[in-house]
Amino acid sequence: MSTKSEIGRRVKQLRKADGLTLVELSGRSGVSVSSISKIENGALSPTLDVILKLCDGLSVSIGDLVSGADGDRVSAPNSRFSPAFKGEGALISTPNYDYLYLCPDVKNKFIMPIHARVKARSATQFGDLVSHGGEEFLYVLEGEVEVHSEFYEPVLLKKGDSVYLDSAMGHAYISAGDADAEVLCICTEYQTEGP
Repeated sequence: MSTKSEIGRRVKQLRKADGLTLVELSGRSGVSVSSISKIENGALSPTLDVILKLCDGLSVSIGDLVSGADGDRVSAPNSRFSPAFKGEGALISTPNYDYLYLCPDVKNKFIMPIHARVKARSATQFGDLVSHGGEEFLYVLEGEVEVHSEFYEPVLLKKGDSVYLDSAMGHAYISAGDADAEVLCICTEYQTEGP
């Protein structure tokens, strides 16, 4: 099953478990009914911004959405331990990034570790800057990344360089080299109060 089909299946499963219609989830999340329908049917791969909006509308963490776990929404115990072996995690592919969410089985976590491939090669190709709740730290593993933000001039980061930013500020990561860049991103979990 493709990643977008799996995410869509989870959105539909969580929406139905809460007894929500497409229209109700749209109202709670700010994502259009047609986009939710396409996501649920595997016809649209959602961006991170859309995934976070859906998580907010469903009152779940991103870990709950990408883990694929079918169990109840039970808080994890205080003692947490989840190894992440190379290539394991929940993969979400978008036009700008391939996100590999590490340790997706850990529920209600305070940070979200992501191993990502940066695909966009220009600000024009990337499109509008994205913003979401929380903060994030980006560390360049391979290649070069140009960091664009709403309030600062673009910054070029090379292998071993990093940046810390407020995720509520519009931002974009652009691969500045000939090949896709590889990064480790640590985000604080996007959480808001329920509707």
